[in-house]
Amino acid sequence: MLVIGVDYSGAKTDKNTWVSRGVFTDNQLVIETCELITRANLTSLLSNFDSSTIASLDFPFSVPEKFSKFWSPSAQDMTDLWTEAAAITLSEFINLRDQFVKQHGEIKRLGDTFYPECYSCLHKANPNLVPMTFYGMQMLNELHRAGCLVPPLKNDHMSKTILLEAMPGAGLRAMGLPFKGYKNGRQVYQKRGIIFKGLEKHSGLTISNLSQFIDLGMENHDALDSLIATVIACLWTQDPSKFRCPPKDPPVNLKRTIDLEGWLYAPAFL
Repeated sequence: MLVIGVDYSGAKTDKNTWVSRGVFTDNQLVIETCELITRANLTSLLSNFDSSTIASLDFPFSVPEKFSKFWSPSAQDMTDLWTEAAAITLSEFINLRDQFVKQHGEIKRLGDTFYPECYSCLHKANPNLVPMTFYGMQMLNELHRAGCLVPPLKNDHMSKTILLEAMPGAGLRAMGLPFKGYKNGRQVYQKRGIIFKGLEKHSGLTISNLSQFIDLGMENHDALDSLIATVIACLWTQDPSKFRCPPKDPPVNLKRTIDLEGWLYAPAFL
């Protein structure tokens, strides 16, 4: 099984997206690469694999239902919103966001509310998630049309990469590892060291060549997040029931919310 972890960036310079790639077999992960990639090249990469590939991506796949109704009242699920995103510019999206937030604030999606460390995708400062969300939705529009599967949507006819919305911080919390203060602050190196030291034990995986990527992850938290996202992809491959998933047969109104907002998948077992 090919597994991919992405720390996605919406930065204007497009120089901050990291992708890790590895092979997962019999509970053992062998990491092949951890490197920078442009958003366009990432789209191309993900569209070229089949359903034996799991990609865990760290960005919001959609927006809160209330904002979706403000933006596109006729949208039935997040694929409609991806199509809408593909038809507008970032500045237009930001303008819509600003109008909405002025009235309603930076509300969260339902799936975000399970994780205190999770910001709203409408959050605009430190960190600014708005460009990331917008460009990510544009990419998902292309990937879904190319045949990629995106849980929790029903994608029986799809045959390419499974794309999973994930958040490394929520994965670290589930594993009992530092999930705050490892990106910025006085103890970043200490906390990153704890993460690397405990990653195999707390995830239950064997990562045979993890030591080759320690220096990179210690120096760059975005690279580290892409490695953690790869571990999350492995855990999903093992057993999706280990994750906090949406209800299987939700009431109609809840199903509509989930279809529009998507779902943040994080392990809930460790």
